[in-house]
Amino acid sequence: MKTSHLLFLPLILFFSCQTEIEVKIPDYYNKLVVEGYIENGQYPIVSLSRSIPYFSTMTMNYLRDSVIITDAKVTITSSKGETQELIFMPFLQAPLFFGYTTWAMKGELNTSYTLTVEWNNKTYTSTTSILNTFDLDSVGFVPTFGKTAIDSVANLRIWMTDDGQPDNYYQFKVKIHNEDFQDRLWITTIPAAFDNSPFKGTSFNYEIMRGAPSTIFMPEMTEREMRRYMRMNYRTGDTVYLKYARLDYGGFRFWLSANGELTFGQNPFMSPTPIVSNIQSSTGERCLGVWCGAAAQEWVGVLDTATAKSSGATFRFR
Repeated sequence: MKTSHLLFLPLILFFSCQTEIEVKIPDYYNKLVVEGYIENGQYPIVSLSRSIPYFSTMTMNYLRDSVIITDAKVTITSSKGETQELIFMPFLQAPLFFGYTTWAMKGELNTSYTLTVEWNNKTYTSTTSILNTFDLDSVGFVPTFGKTAIDSVANLRIWMTDDGQPDNYYQFKVKIHNEDFQDRLWITTIPAAFDNSPFKGTSFNYEIMRGAPSTIFMPEMTEREMRRYMRMNYRTGDTVYLKYARLDYGGFRFWLSANGELTFGQNPFMSPTPIVSNIQSSTGERCLGVWCGAAAQEWVGVLDTATAKSSGATFRFR
């Protein structure tokens, strides 16, 4: 059962004032939700689902029978004139384990892609762009706050230089693999996306804090295992995968609006908080979801304190 602090709001209002106030959660039940991504060198993946009541009980049977959409027609057209129809299939990288994809198209840099979804006698469209990648100056593990050296816990820090161009939108995601667990999906960091307005044209460093993983498919864990899984930092034995990407404006606006929900491991598509979408409907109705292109690169490091230096840099490349 998904819970929220909103559950306690009516109780607080009841005891703190004389006037009864009704809190109404927006009704987005049974609307199409689009969650689609395309990156350079990767196949597109589009997940389609029905929106559900905020306090629904989530089970795999419920998702399969009532949430996941299997009968839509999904096509992608690139700015280079290529069009491909996507096929529904099991897909481990899809958030709900099933999605639409094609093996006949991979994302390319400096290319735009238009997504068209036909479902329930309606048409939904969106265009996103894979821009150009950017490089990091360096990446490393550093001691946590107040420490002079790394013991068993560290933060991950990047150093980079913004090129000074207007409207650069950045996103970082991470995965952790260790003997206790392996992240199936990329975990958004805090914040989920940011622009270059505070440091345009300058060099800066930034600590990559892992956001909370989704709790929808959370396995049974002990309290200790849960603390280790939900942590924001990195521990000895972790293999850390870092994805750093440049987004277009439409993708940035979505991630920025979803930041609060993602920070606490909630699904933004199940949230009563308004989330900015770049999906358009043929009927003009408000849409839910995103079609997001990303110009991405990856880095992999292993936190191994056996090789720690006095500087605290203990990472190595693989």
